Amino acid sequence: MLPNNNDCWTTKDYEEILEKSNKHLWRFIQKNSSLFSVEDAFLNLTKLSKTDLQLLSKIHFILSEEVKMFVDEVAPSLLKKLSKTSLKENEVLRGHVKGKINWTRTIKERYSTGGDPSIFVCSRRSAVFDLPENRVLLYLLKQIYHICSEITNYEHTEIEGFNVPESDKWDLTVKNIGIKTKKLLRNPHVQKISDMHYLTNKTLISAEKTRGHMYNKLADVGRRFNEMTNNPLTYLNNILRGNALRPLSKDTLFEIAVLFNISDFLSSTGWTEKKATLIGSKSNIISHYMLDDLELKVYYQGLPKSFTKNSKYGPLMADYGLSSKYRRPDIILELTKGSKKTYLIIEVKRSDKRDYLSDGAYKLFGYIKDFENVKEEDIDIRGVLVGWSNIKDKSTFNSDSEVYISSWNNMSEVLKCLIPGEFEDSVE
Repeated sequence: MLPNNNDCWTTKDYEEILEKSNKHLWRFIQKNSSLFSVEDAFLNLTKLSKTDLQLLSKIHFILSEEVKMFVDEVAPSLLKKLSKTSLKENEVLRGHVKGKINWTRTIKERYSTGGDPSIFVCSRRSAVFDLPENRVLLYLLKQIYHICSEITNYEHTEIEGFNVPESDKWDLTVKNIGIKTKKLLRNPHVQKISDMHYLTNKTLISAEKTRGHMYNKLADVGRRFNEMTNNPLTYLNNILRGNALRPLSKDTLFEIAVLFNISDFLSSTGWTEKKATLIGSKSNIISHYMLDDLELKVYYQGLPKSFTKNSKYGPLMADYGLSSKYRRPDIILELTKGSKKTYLIIEVKRSDKRDYLSDGAYKLFGYIKDFENVKEEDIDIRGVLVGWSNIKDKSTFNSDSEVYISSWNNMSEVLKCLIPGEFEDSVE
C-alpha cells in the first residue's frame, strides 16, 4: 500500500491497526468489506447466536472458491453435457412413421382396432436426465440462489446479460453469484430434472461415481454445503483458517478499531462479556457486559430506544420533509447501576487535523443537545471524541466535563475516568 501524503496514517500505522483488530474482525459483516486473513477468528465464535453463526457460515460458503468455481465452471460444464440414460418407448402413430417400426406390436394394434392399415407402432429411444447426480446439481443451484437472495435481500434481475459491476465488496460479489445462478436455472434441461428436498450421502456418492471429473467436483460442493448447513462451527473452523471480513474504508476500520479497543479495555478491567452479536446484523446492541452490579451495553451505528423517543431534532427534520432518519453516533455505551444510567456518546474521527477534530467536537455537542431530553435526575449523557493524534494527552480529567477528547493512544486514560473497573494492573 502506498502512503498518502494527506492521510494521517502511514502504511505502518495501517498495518498495526489491522494487527491489533484482527482477532475481532470475524464479527465484521457490514457491506463494505472484503476477505482478509486472521488466524484466531474462530476462537470467538462460541459467543455467537445460532442465527448469527448460520449467517456467517452462509456468507463464507457463498464467497468460497468452491462455490465460485461451481457457478463459473462446474455447473455450466455439466449443463452442456448432462449425464443421461436412454429409455425405449413405443408410440402409436396414424398415417406416418417416426422411428423404427415394431411390426409385432403394429400387427397387434391394427387387429385390436379392426385392421386399420394406417396404424404403426414405432419404437424410439429418448434421453432421460432425471438422474440422482443431476438432482444434486439442481438442488445446489437452487440453494445457492436462495442463499444469495436471503443474504443480500436482493431480487436478481431477469434481464439477459445484466450483471452487477465487479467489486471487492462482498455483497456485490454475492449478488453476481445470485444472478449467474439464476441464469443457469433457466437452462431447458433443468426442467427435465425433479427436485430434491435435501442432500443425502447416498446421492453424493452416486454423483461422485458418475463418469466425468466435474461430477466429482459437484459432490465436493455438496459435501461442503451439508457441512455448512448441519455443522456451521465445523465448517467455519475449516474455512476460517485464513479468512475473515475486513473493512475496506480506513475511516470505518478506525471506528471498528476504537470499538475493539473499548472491548479490550473492558475485558482487561474485570468486565465479562455475556452476549455478543455480529456487527452489521439487525441488532443495535453488539455487546453486553457485566461487572458485579454494573451492566454495560455497547451500541454501534444504532440508538437506544430512549434516544429515538426523545430526539429534539429528528421530528423537526421530518416535519420539514428533510429526513425521517435519526442521526446516529458511531458508538454509544449505556452504563447502568441500579436506577442510575450514564450514556457515553463516542464520535470517531480518523484525523490529526485540528479543524476537522474541532468539527467532530461540535458534532458531539450537537448529539448531546439533540438527546438532552433523555436526561433525568438519575440519567446522564456525556460525549467522547476519539481522534487519531495531535490531541494533548492527559491522565487526569474534570469529572464534571460534558465532553472528553482523546487521541488513539490516550483512550485508556479517558475510559478509566468514565467507566468503573478493576485497575490494579495497567491497561495497555
